[in-house]
Amino acid sequence: MFFDLEGDRIGLRENVRMRNGLRGLAVPLLMVLLWWLAAESGIGVGILPSPWEVIITFKDLLASGELQAHVKTSLLRIVQGFFLAVGLGVPAGILAAVFPPFAQYVSPILGFLRQVPPVAWIPVLIMVLGIGEATKLAVIVYAAFFPIFMNTILGITQIDDHFWEVARLLEFSSREILWELILPASAPSLIAGLRLGMSNSWRALVAAEMLAAFSGLGYMIMAARSLVRMDEMFIGIAVIGILGLAIDWGWKLLEGYVLRWQNRE
Repeated sequence: MFFDLEGDRIGLRENVRMRNGLRGLAVPLLMVLLWWLAAESGIGVGILPSPWEVIITFKDLLASGELQAHVKTSLLRIVQGFFLAVGLGVPAGILAAVFPPFAQYVSPILGFLRQVPPVAWIPVLIMVLGIGEATKLAVIVYAAFFPIFMNTILGITQIDDHFWEVARLLEFSSREILWELILPASAPSLIAGLRLGMSNSWRALVAAEMLAAFSGLGYMIMAARSLVRMDEMFIGIAVIGILGLAIDWGWKLLEGYVLRWQNRE
């Protein structure tokens, strides 16, 4: 008699995932139930919509194309701003890690700026750049830069000295040191910084759109507030959360693929 131990382990893992997934749905379903009961009992009459009313409004926004337009605008902004932050944060982090004098010059000012929330700069950016795309991109870059910069430095400084010695013995060029040593060895920390930077920039973008935009999900929420459209506000909040979860899930998949060597025995 033969036993499929590997199949049993896979089945057990699937059962655990399913059980955890069902547990994770318990609180959201309870919140929706409480929301429905509050709406049906007359709490916030004329203001608090029922879940069914929100679903109807959601369908209307999809049919008109308004929701898709706001989502497209926000996603385009986040992609542009995030890649600008990567283009600044990764090289600056590498330079600060391998060239200490540079770090000594920039550490005080960057340490100060890191303590200032991106939202605090929005009024200043509006005065300087106006309410065009430059303001939103600046907020995104500012929010994403510091996690990327700091994790790049952390990843490089944690590289074992033996690897640097091997690189010197093999007479690696600067290009080879970058591509064959620094980036692979610092990949776990670097990817963590990119993931955190994306999360920060997504939240900062929504805040910027609320204060300095005529499109995007943040603007959609503020426009609904001015019209006392609580159903549209709920939709905007839900879409922001779902897209944020989807982006983070994508980073998890990318991290698992790039760092798959860590799971090898």
